[in-house]
Order: sequence, then structure tokens, then C-alpha cells
Amino acid sequence: MKHLVNTKEQMEYVRLNNEYDFIKKRALVNFLTNSRNDVENHFHNRAANMLTTVERYEQTNLKNLLNGISKSALEKVNSALKDEGSSKAIRDAAF
Repeated sequence: MKHLVNTKEQMEYVRLNNEYDFIKKRALVNFLTNSRNDVENHFHNRAANMLTTVERYEQTNLKNLLNGISKSALEKVNSALKDEGSSKAIRDAAF
């Protein structure tokens, strides 16, 4: 029976080694899965931030454009009111 002791030890070593390999593979799979999730979340957050920034820039540009149009229209009205001929015509048409 002594000759079986070495065989049993070797079988136990093979079983432990297989279990170790399985645990190592599971740890690697868990690490890669977590890394992928982190990258996806990071990508999503960056894309959302970029879209928010673009939206703010568009709102600012629109506001500046409308501001420019309003100033230009006000200057035209003021210049028309300063001119005697057009000022009288505007007042007559308004009242």
C-alpha cells in the first residue's frame, strides 16, 4: 500500500493545480469584465460631457447671434428716428 501513497499525492497535486488554474482563470475573467465595464462607463461619461458642452456652445452662439441681430435692428431704428424725414413718417404711421 505504500506505493499508492505517492500516486495519491500526485493525484491530489494535479487536483489542486487544476483548481488553482480555474481560480486564476476566474480572477482574470473578473478583472477583464470589470475593466471593460469601467471603460464603457468612462466612454459613456465622456460622450455625455462632450454632448453637454456642445449644447452649451450652441446655446451661447445662438444667444450671441440673436443679440447681434437685436443690436443691429435697434441701431437701424435709432438711425431712422434721427433722420427728420423718416422720423416724421414713422411717427405719423405709428399714431
